[in-house]
Amino acid sequence: MSAIDLSNLKLIQATMEIRFNNAYLIWDRAGLLWSKANSIWPNLKMGNAESMVTGFLVDDRYELAVYLDKAHLKDMQPSSSLKEFITNAELFVNLVIDSLELSEFTRLGFRLSYNKKFKDKTEAANAFISTSILSVPSGKHFNIEGKVFMPKYSLRWEGDSTAVTVSLTAQDKRIDLNVSPGVEEITPVHIARSEIVYDIDYFTLKNTKKGQLNVKEWLSQAYHLVKRDSKVFLGAQ
Repeated sequence: MSAIDLSNLKLIQATMEIRFNNAYLIWDRAGLLWSKANSIWPNLKMGNAESMVTGFLVDDRYELAVYLDKAHLKDMQPSSSLKEFITNAELFVNLVIDSLELSEFTRLGFRLSYNKKFKDKTEAANAFISTSILSVPSGKHFNIEGKVFMPKYSLRWEGDSTAVTVSLTAQDKRIDLNVSPGVEEITPVHIARSEIVYDIDYFTLKNTKKGQLNVKEWLSQAYHLVKRDSKVFLGAQ
């Protein structure tokens, strides 16, 4: 048996989310909030503007969104150090806190997604099964002499004040970008790939006061725990 380790997975997305009781000031402060955001991120581009949510993109990399009861910053091209992500998450969370006059959070969340590509679904499934995560029966079952494809493993590990949900999935992914008839300058894109995706969501279970939150320290500690303990959930214990 062999383990799947973070060292041979690619970090593809990082997210910091805060949740809070309904912040009705969003309807008065949205313009001011995003005006201040634009001074921090000059390349801010509007992605969504509705009464219940406003969202923007930065450099086609970061997604920033504020809802009535939550806000998040998502890095879609994170570095393995998470240095840029943590810096921008701290700026964004503090901006939301100040603009909406938040004093308490009902949930803090830190989510990471990793993947590893394979040539086909058989190779992806075999890599998954070769770990000690699942016990896969052999032989004929349900009158099928079959093979296992696209296995999935998921669990929630909960303590008194924090919890984590981890999942490992072997999957096929298709990307189809069609072009309108008559457009010769652009070629349609059709991509099919098999991959293993490791997703980990670390979050708080109790309310957190504003004065208790240091975004940089909280994210750095959470990332340390992810790197230290993921091996337990990836078949390396």
